[in-house]
Amino acid sequence: MKAAVYQGSHEILVKDVPEPLVGPTDVLVRPKFVGICGTDLSAWEYGMYEPGLILGHEFSGEVIEVGKDVIHWKKGDRVVPNSLLPCGKCSFCKALKFSLCDDMQMVGISMNGGLAELVALPQNMLHRLPGTIDYKKGAFVEPLSIAVRGFNRIEFERGNSVLILGTGTIGIMSLYFAKLRGASVVYASEIRPARLEMARKAGADAVINPTKESLPLRIEGLTDGAGIDVVVECTGSPGPSGEAFQLVKRGGTILVLGISEEPVEVDFMRGVLNELSLKFSYLGYAEFPEAIRLLAEDMINPTPLVTRVISLDRVVEDGFEALTRPDNQDVKVLVEI
Repeated sequence: MKAAVYQGSHEILVKDVPEPLVGPTDVLVRPKFVGICGTDLSAWEYGMYEPGLILGHEFSGEVIEVGKDVIHWKKGDRVVPNSLLPCGKCSFCKALKFSLCDDMQMVGISMNGGLAELVALPQNMLHRLPGTIDYKKGAFVEPLSIAVRGFNRIEFERGNSVLILGTGTIGIMSLYFAKLRGASVVYASEIRPARLEMARKAGADAVINPTKESLPLRIEGLTDGAGIDVVVECTGSPGPSGEAFQLVKRGGTILVLGISEEPVEVDFMRGVLNELSLKFSYLGYAEFPEAIRLLAEDMINPTPLVTRVISLDRVVEDGFEALTRPDNQDVKVLVEI
């Protein structure tokens, strides 16, 4: 079968590999659509994954075969994998803090993922995809679960003002979910014009390009100097992460969803004097059913975020290489298997 195999920094090979073995409790899935996310791009640039890994953790697919001890799945079922497989034994798992698991496995990150014609996954890693969610929309379950988890981890109140820093997939998912949770206004900051326009179409009350105008001054004008109740950091860049302390109001909250590869300078004096809450959130796990429900009931429609669909053969040139160019304007690129 054909698969996108990670070899190291700036090296991914699309090549023929053996079909995966299906264990007694495994399910063989044929991926349909796979999203390329910021974590994958960081691995491409910085060499974060183990060589030989098949990439792809945001995907939907169809069950092709089940192991002899599998009970709840059958051929033809439509599925989406969870983002992680916790060990279930460590102290964090026993405390239901699965994203902190001592020995977690992550599809497409520490175990083979969906950028392949077939992938074998443990049966307890899968969620059923309702008929109201097509395969393309199903590829957004994982990123939506991250936004859901983040907002569930903070004391968000109806009527709060929200500022999204970075309007890639996670940023737009956060924008949608903030609106759904009753935010009074949601502003968005982004340096790439196409993504900023996508945020506007997604319902942002104001959009700001911080390379064209001062973000703190614009927020000061929009809020009459009060600042923002909740600032959601989705850029994964040190500059915006540090600037969040200037943008949030006294007593407000900074929610960090983006992962910065570089150290971030933060203003702890401002944080202490203003009694700010700084909350970090990692992955989604228990939030998958809620993310699926939101998509199934069409409460959130991520389909407009898809700016290109590419083939597996072109995943390097049209995917990773294109997405890491400074002038790239894509919001979401999906790979159709």
